[in-house]
Amino acid sequence: MNSKIRVGLVYGGESPEHDVSLMTAKSIRENIDANQFEIIDIFIDKSGKMDESLLKNIDVAFLAVHGPNCEDGKLQKYLEDRNIKHTGSGVKASLINMDKVSMHDAFKTIELPVVEYNGFDKNNIDSTKEYVEKIGLPVFIKPNNGGSSIGMTKVDTINNLEKAIHEAFKYDDKIIIEKAVVKPREIEVGVLGNNDLIISEPGEVLSNGEFYSYETKYFKPFRTTTNAQLSEDQIGLIKNQSEKAYRATGCRGYARIDFFISQNKLYINEINTLPGFTAISMYPKLMANIGVGYKELITKIINLALEN
Repeated sequence: MNSKIRVGLVYGGESPEHDVSLMTAKSIRENIDANQFEIIDIFIDKSGKMDESLLKNIDVAFLAVHGPNCEDGKLQKYLEDRNIKHTGSGVKASLINMDKVSMHDAFKTIELPVVEYNGFDKNNIDSTKEYVEKIGLPVFIKPNNGGSSIGMTKVDTINNLEKAIHEAFKYDDKIIIEKAVVKPREIEVGVLGNNDLIISEPGEVLSNGEFYSYETKYFKPFRTTTNAQLSEDQIGLIKNQSEKAYRATGCRGYARIDFFISQNKLYINEINTLPGFTAISMYPKLMANIGVGYKELITKIINLALEN
């Protein structure tokens, strides 16, 4: 009799981050505790198709997916409608935190500091230039639903605005424009748990104020540290705001929360409900730094999913 927990490793997906997902799945497959878990591969192709019959043979789904259609509540709803437990957050938290405007709105509601921002679609696209002139350059133009910096452009001159808007609209029918802060330090925190939370020490992407693009995240990474040089007060504030944001948006399981520090002011940037999970990804490194190794982390994430 097989007493192992059957884990459906869900990866791929109809998402611009399909290839990132393949890297995440490979890392999980190579590091999962084979004494406790049996992996059943469930591949979603680029058109969103998968062998649904495989879902009948699993105890829990490990979501090794990222980006639109995968991280935004759609896949979570599909699984929950079929009473299938899955790793990470549920439908509502996934939806809020993938929708950048909704996420920023949620942060503002609980009085967390955010940069100036506004959302635009095809109906109010004509007012983008006026908005950028109002808040001042530089700005970031991003697809509203997206991750891994895909479709994102930093705009330093107004002449580049139209091209950046066009690029963002390739990936979503809504975009967000955010005021870029001056030479920011990029601080990242890992959170693990449902009710009782483990919060990592703040780490830092040593980008020297440069744009942290898709390529630099996955193929030519900036140096990172899991021990950002911060004061005790700053660390306390970042951890406090991480917990507030995690709970307020309804996160479960795990997430990575990103901040900027610019001119001695802290801004919360975003929550990643299914953060990168490759060998070079920040989230596993942050957890390893506080004593939760990669294999143990995978086990804990699965067990948190089984609790739900």
